[in-house]
Amino acid sequence: MNARLPVRCLCQPATALGLLTIALLWVIIGYHLGLERDQLQAMAFQNTRNIARVVEEHFVRSVAEPDQILRLARAAYLLDPAGFDLRAFAHGATMSGGVALQLSLVGPDGMLLATSGQASGPVDLSDRRHVRVHLDGDDDTLFVSEPVLGRVSGKRSIQLSRPVRDRDGILLGVLVASLDAEYFSRFYRSIDLGAGGAIVLVGTDGVVRAGAGAGTPLVGRSFREWATLRRLDEAPSGSLVVRSPRDGVTRLVSYRKVDGLPLAVYAAVSTVEAFADNAWYVKVYSVIAAVLTLVILAAIALAVRQRLALERTAAALLASEAAARRSSQELAVTLQTISQGIVTIDRDGRIAVFNRRAVELLGVPEAFLAERPHFSEVLAEMRRRGEFGSAGELANADLVAFGHAARRDGATAMFERIRTNGQTIEICCVSMPDGGMVRTYTDVTERRASERRIAYMALHDSLTGLPNRAMFQDHMEEALKRLHERGARFAVLSIDLDRFKEVNDLHGHPVGDELLRRVSERLRSCLRDGDLAARLGGDEFAVVATRTDVNGELDAMVRGLLQSVAEPYRIDGRTVEIGASIGIALAPEDGDGLETLLRKADQAMYRVKAGGRNGLCWAGRAMRSFGGARGARDDAA
Repeated sequence: MNARLPVRCLCQPATALGLLTIALLWVIIGYHLGLERDQLQAMAFQNTRNIARVVEEHFVRSVAEPDQILRLARAAYLLDPAGFDLRAFAHGATMSGGVALQLSLVGPDGMLLATSGQASGPVDLSDRRHVRVHLDGDDDTLFVSEPVLGRVSGKRSIQLSRPVRDRDGILLGVLVASLDAEYFSRFYRSIDLGAGGAIVLVGTDGVVRAGAGAGTPLVGRSFREWATLRRLDEAPSGSLVVRSPRDGVTRLVSYRKVDGLPLAVYAAVSTVEAFADNAWYVKVYSVIAAVLTLVILAAIALAVRQRLALERTAAALLASEAAARRSSQELAVTLQTISQGIVTIDRDGRIAVFNRRAVELLGVPEAFLAERPHFSEVLAEMRRRGEFGSAGELANADLVAFGHAARRDGATAMFERIRTNGQTIEICCVSMPDGGMVRTYTDVTERRASERRIAYMALHDSLTGLPNRAMFQDHMEEALKRLHERGARFAVLSIDLDRFKEVNDLHGHPVGDELLRRVSERLRSCLRDGDLAARLGGDEFAVVATRTDVNGELDAMVRGLLQSVAEPYRIDGRTVEIGASIGIALAPEDGDGLETLLRKADQAMYRVKAGGRNGLCWAGRAMRSFGGARGARDDAA
């Protein structure tokens, strides 16, 4: 009756008409205010998009001139490195508008070689990002840094840098042009975006280069988590509504990727500023609508008050009884259908409550538990049925001891056991205030199997099944530890497949993947006890090989491995032939550190590549060729 009472009240003509009037009133006001807000938002987005475009064009024009100076300085340096005078060149290379520009030349080791400013002595710039990016990379992209404190000038400046390479691509140094860090921010501050507005120039690396308004405190900080930065290639420009976690201000933001540079421009206006006119109308209309709503609700209340008062007590009683019945039924159904087994033990140690899942996981008959046996009798029955395996006596003693301890001090414990059928059961024991105990039984077999699979996948290559780079490095560390502790010598092989790219391009990735699997099988077949082969990525492999006192054993293994890889492969009706370039570094003869051994093995491998491929080379020795050049051919099946 209580459940139907509100329905009967709402079905009265006066109530229905009043509620309909309230709904229409708020819908009309909301619709009108929403249209006006949408128009204001569209205008604000258009304004911020225009500002972002202006800021982008200003930045591109501003860096074009110093970038041209860097290119000219690089060309002059490459023409005559010995006679190049950076200070004289900088004196003749001035920027329009009187903008101060300082040029610096950094050597390939990161040390300052020359500067157009004042330098009191040797300056190490190898840790600076605008230098480090070129020392570690190989592209010719202009890099724009965050504002940094110059070690030569002592001023905060934005660094523009380009690498200097000879015709062979060897890095000779890095040219750096320093601009006043306030150069861009001054221009941005001249643009009025209102209170809470912001302009930000940020790199695709997430570091803010310049800013104004609310963006000023962000300069020099990293914001890699910005979703728009991660999607600049797919969406180089756009607009969105963002609530700042820093100051809690919601802003309308437009962004643009700077053409040709790894940078983006953000222009934002606060919603308070953008919707100022709309906010006033919202307040006025809301007050009017609220007053009218209260009047209508008062009229409705007068119509239904009398009826609600008469039936409230009876309805509440019926609802309480129904809720109690539902709770009891839900508890019973839940207990029997949950995936966990549940057993409740009273203070005397006897079974009080159990469900069907507990019967399945305990491995005892349901009728036996229904007789409310003592928990020690349950353990004895489980042991008799072989649930504890060979450790039955110990398991029985441990479980009984815990049961008594739990009742004494309120302990809670969780442990696992493996049934004779292979199931892994997680058991949780929780003591109750009255001296009883609740035990839950959970089948975690699949979870443990998944954990083992994940652990395997983390250390093995998914395509070939070989250990991956992480496992290879762990094995190397263990080998180095044995070398230092017991003098156990070993060798590191760097293997790069020859002509694999030709096979991949000619026959497609499925054939290339199958070829990598076949090569991995041959590598395994050539290894001895204690050796480990790993795939480092692509067509690169590596081997950690043990060394014995038997003369020529390691050399024979390496030559056998080289010959095995070079044997023809039959894949999908095609005969494929490749080779391998192998570099070998010996520990401790060629080094006793991980990086040193890998580098020397790689260097030896590259000497094989340079000498015609398909051969092997020991670090510090001449290359040993295996056979003539081979290619990939396609024979009829």
